[in-house]
Amino acid sequence: MAAAVLVAEGPPTPQTAATPAPDVRSGPYLRLGAGLDWSDPTSFRDQGSCSAINPPALFGCGAGQNGRSLQAAGSFGQTPVLDGALGYRFTPWLRGEALLSWRPQLAYSGQSNFLGAGPSQPVSGAVESLAAFAVAYVDLPRIAGVRPFLGAGIGGARNHLDGVSYRFPSIAANASTTTASGSSSGFAYLLTAGVAVPLSERLSLDLAYRFSDLGQVRSRTGSATIVRPRGTRSLTIAGTEADLQTQGLQVSLRYAF
Repeated sequence: MAAAVLVAEGPPTPQTAATPAPDVRSGPYLRLGAGLDWSDPTSFRDQGSCSAINPPALFGCGAGQNGRSLQAAGSFGQTPVLDGALGYRFTPWLRGEALLSWRPQLAYSGQSNFLGAGPSQPVSGAVESLAAFAVAYVDLPRIAGVRPFLGAGIGGARNHLDGVSYRFPSIAANASTTTASGSSSGFAYLLTAGVAVPLSERLSLDLAYRFSDLGQVRSRTGSATIVRPRGTRSLTIAGTEADLQTQGLQVSLRYAF
């Protein structure tokens, strides 16, 4: 009888474990992004008391020519936004990051309503804002291959305002008042929502909407330059302030280490 030939089979080859997708991988990550913000309507008003006389308030108390309180109403327009963040994923659904966000130029455009200065009183100025936040994100279950997320953050913003120009063409072609520049720092917060699109095992594309409250923009108490048909002079004026809130869309790349 022919001897049976036994073929020994080796142990089963272990299967390679699937690498977690970047939106569930625990550990640190880096996110870099850019976007476009547009500002909410706002107005410049007197800091402190509108009845201040030493130094005098720019606007003062009472109603302007349009029936509203004396002010300059407008907005800071649009600005590009650059983001850099270092984050950490704690669980498949929870992560946090330290975010630095820069808005290089917000150009203010509006109209003041001083009495006796004519119907058109254009106001212009420019602001640069640098903000830092601690942000927490909740990642929701995937939908059609993408993963929605919600986020909220608190931090602070440093806003620098160039001199603000108030022009009065009804008085004279070159009639204007230009206030002092100023810088201010204060509390800031943001709210965001978006989706993460996986691009590879470590890389994802984040598309997000974001609302940011960047605190206040302020001109300091200082010398204002006043140009009128009779000549140019300087006058110390109390400071002014305006709220700075923006909404925008961001695109960023997130790399999980």
